[in-house]
Amino acid sequence: MEILVDIFAIGCLISIFGYFLYIVYYTLDLFFLNPFNRIPPLTAMEKALIRDQLPFYSALDSRLSKKFEKRVVRFRSRKKILFHEDVKEVEKIKLLLSATGAMLTLGMADFLILSIHKIIVYPSQYYSPITKQEHYGEYNPAFKTAIFSEEQLLKGFRIPNDNINLAVHEFAHALSFNVANKLNIRSFLFLYGTKKMSQLLKNSEFNEKWEKTGYFRDYGRTNVHEFFAVAVESYVETPKDFESHFPKLFRIVKFMLNLGFYRLP
Repeated sequence: MEILVDIFAIGCLISIFGYFLYIVYYTLDLFFLNPFNRIPPLTAMEKALIRDQLPFYSALDSRLSKKFEKRVVRFRSRKKILFHEDVKEVEKIKLLLSATGAMLTLGMADFLILSIHKIIVYPSQYYSPITKQEHYGEYNPAFKTAIFSEEQLLKGFRIPNDNINLAVHEFAHALSFNVANKLNIRSFLFLYGTKKMSQLLKNSEFNEKWEKTGYFRDYGRTNVHEFFAVAVESYVETPKDFESHFPKLFRIVKFMLNLGFYRLP
């Protein structure tokens, strides 16, 4: 019996020590101090592609651009991205997904979005055995998996001002789970913003303006989580129009993402 207790105690100590090492490794990674993980920087061609398909990048000053670029390559190196054999633009998709993750978390210390363990990309619309429906994209919090169709994913980047970007939308869902489930000040502020958005969603005057302008698509009314994802798409793609039509909501989204430094393109 004593031997079993000793083995159990040793196992617990090993687990605690292993977790401690993981936290140290993860923290070093966040601040780019990990000597075991030196990653090549973005190439000039990769920077040009991001700049062409994500206007957000061009709106950053030199200091934030460097920070963003470092986070893009780190995100890309840490995420498990699986592709169906018929997907053609593999490297381009890896880059744009990583840039999207880095963009949405640029105002946060934790940019690796641990609520996404795996990303799966199909060539086109796919059948989900979980929802038993056809999808272009989805985020599954239980499996911490984001799934996309190549066709719709790239379309979202090719048209930069229609307020529809599949990568931004699904990553916004993942970000909600990543931030809201932590015990820190950023989580508290994010949840506060979510509460404010819920109130707006029930506000008759706000909904009348929604109908009148047609700025947001109706899918955003499904629930506050879809509302947030749709609002983030607009914040990224047409920020000046967003601020002009819905200044209060614009400020809430900026507050939730902590992007007060972002100059509108």
